Amino acid sequence: MADKIASVTFAMPELPDVETFKRYLNATSLHQRIANVDVRSAYVLKGVSARELERRLKRRRFESSRRHGKHLFVRTDGDFWLRLHFGMTGSIHYFKRPEQAPKHTRVFFVFANTHCLAFEDQRKFGEVGLIEDVNEFLKKRALGPDALDVSLGQFREIFAKHRGAVKTILLNQKLIAGIGNIYADEILFRARIHPATQVSALKEKTVAKLFRAARDILKKAIDAKADMDRMPKSWLLPRRGKGRKCPRCGRELKSTTIGGRTAWFCAQCQKRAH
Repeated sequence: MADKIASVTFAMPELPDVETFKRYLNATSLHQRIANVDVRSAYVLKGVSARELERRLKRRRFESSRRHGKHLFVRTDGDFWLRLHFGMTGSIHYFKRPEQAPKHTRVFFVFANTHCLAFEDQRKFGEVGLIEDVNEFLKKRALGPDALDVSLGQFREIFAKHRGAVKTILLNQKLIAGIGNIYADEILFRARIHPATQVSALKEKTVAKLFRAARDILKKAIDAKADMDRMPKSWLLPRRGKGRKCPRCGRELKSTTIGGRTAWFCAQCQKRAH
């Protein structure tokens, strides 16, 4: 794994992708002294200049990492954190020499042994920054609990307190952090819930079913390293798209727009509650 990871994930990175990046970074880049930081596009830097990023990270080491939702935090031996958010097309890539940097590298960290860690981002919607305190950052951003840490009680409370389409609630990072468009569709498909169903129409047992589906889908996607080719054939994910068929009943999948995002679903398997 140390020399190989997909340069561009197949869709906007969500919790399983970022957890995969976290484990990859841990396996490749911890405890090595940083010799240089090369910023090729300052556009992705947030709250820090290229000069300050290099000054503060040079001669430091990455000691550990933490993920919350779609954010990855890397603790340095200087007791501050590198913050990575992958936007729409971000990923990380570890390689042996600077000249092997991928095409869309925006920032890369050169270690003392000349091996490098690149932050790639074709569309440049990702973010690279430095923060002093992760918990303070999460509080300022008003991010909800991580989707894998939220309890059933918290999950039920979120759905009891809010109104709107069930998919909109799943996507709201201030309520639950980490679930994005494609995994929301997969979770709803597993739970047999139409994405436009109003949360007020969900029974308590249905909310519990949705909670279990969310945990199972996210954990299995992490086990598959967020690789679509390694995901179960029974999932909706590899089949999302026009003219594709439901893996459960064989009917053609439908799409609609909910909260500005495209939702794919099976109208036969996912009935809309009223």
